[in-house]
Amino acid sequence: MKQTDELRDSFEARVTRALEAQPLVVVPADFAVRVRQALPVPSQRRSVVSMGRVAAIVGAVVLAVALFALAPHARPEFTSLAFDMELVVLLELGAIAYWFVGRREA
Repeated sequence: MKQTDELRDSFEARVTRALEAQPLVVVPADFAVRVRQALPVPSQRRSVVSMGRVAAIVGAVVLAVALFALAPHARPEFTSLAFDMELVVLLELGAIAYWFVGRREA
């Protein structure tokens, strides 16, 4: 029994020494330079275009076409449906322009 206690104590002492030992870590002075040289050349990234901006541009073009289609039929009276639609299209174009300028990305 005494021999197993001694073996266990010596084993635990060796495990404790192994866990507490601090390895010697040496980093060469030119390590970062060598890693940087080993990396591939980064590819040129194209700029990211927001889908919201694309949708705003497409919507503005569609509204401008609708505005030109309605213009010949619009009489400046509030009872004219074409004139009312033309005012709504102008309002929508203004809202898109306001959003587009307000959301300018750097």
